[in-house]
Amino acid sequence: MAVTEITPTPLVIDTESADLPDASGTVATTPADGWEVDAKGLSGDRLLFKFLGPAGGDTVTFTIGTNPPAHRAGLGVKAVVLAADDVRFIVVEASRFTQDDGTMLITCVDAATAIWAFLMPKAG
Repeated sequence: MAVTEITPTPLVIDTESADLPDASGTVATTPADGWEVDAKGLSGDRLLFKFLGPAGGDTVTFTIGTNPPAHRAGLGVKAVVLAADDVRFIVVEASRFTQDDGTMLITCVDAATAIWAFLMPKAG
């Protein structure tokens, strides 16, 4: 298995992020194995994902988590459809997709799809 590891970038309220050009996204080494996102300790936290689709489009799938820690696993998988050269953003709650090892698994079909992951700030 050639899973590509991703560590979410924390976002801070009232603070702009670092410069993140589209070329800085991470493509999966093996699309069917996808990306493994470090979500350890984020059971109720929200993550923001940005996907950049390839010229032919793609479907990105968030794998359902294991319970525990995925207390909202019953909501099922989540698929994000990307049209050709499409950019999509989605906010997900870690409690739906976290695996028992504290990671989230996201897969795709096309090797050119890029991902960015951000940890959303807690409401204050």
